[in-house]
Amino acid sequence: MGLLDKARAAATDLAAKADTARVKPGAGGSGSGGDADRYFRDLGVLAYLEANGRSTSLEDRERVMDALKGMETQGTIGTFMLQTSVPPPPGGTVPPPPPQAQTPPPAQSAPSAPAPPPPSWMTKDDDKNN
Repeated sequence: MGLLDKARAAATDLAAKADTARVKPGAGGSGSGGDADRYFRDLGVLAYLEANGRSTSLEDRERVMDALKGMETQGTIGTFMLQTSVPPPPGGTVPPPPPQAQTPPPAQSAPSAPAPPPPSWMTKDDDKNN
């Protein structure tokens, strides 16, 4: 058997293993990963309809919730992470907010004295004396 034949056999074996691994989570009746995705979608549809004032069937909600609770108890639900969360900003970290200048409140002092009168050259009284 030549080198290429060995590589081809290894690739075929690897492809078969990948197919088996890909099929396993979705096969196996109720409680499988594929079923969980469908039930979560149905729950999302029901929640959306209710949030927008549309009527939904109580029986459908109970059926979906019971199925999801059963799958969670069996441990067949993988993760509860949201798939549509906001991606992090470029660079991987969120920069801290800019520092805010904290100005102290004005000091409470005694009432200020009235403003001084304007200079004499600005008053009209001088015009009458001339």
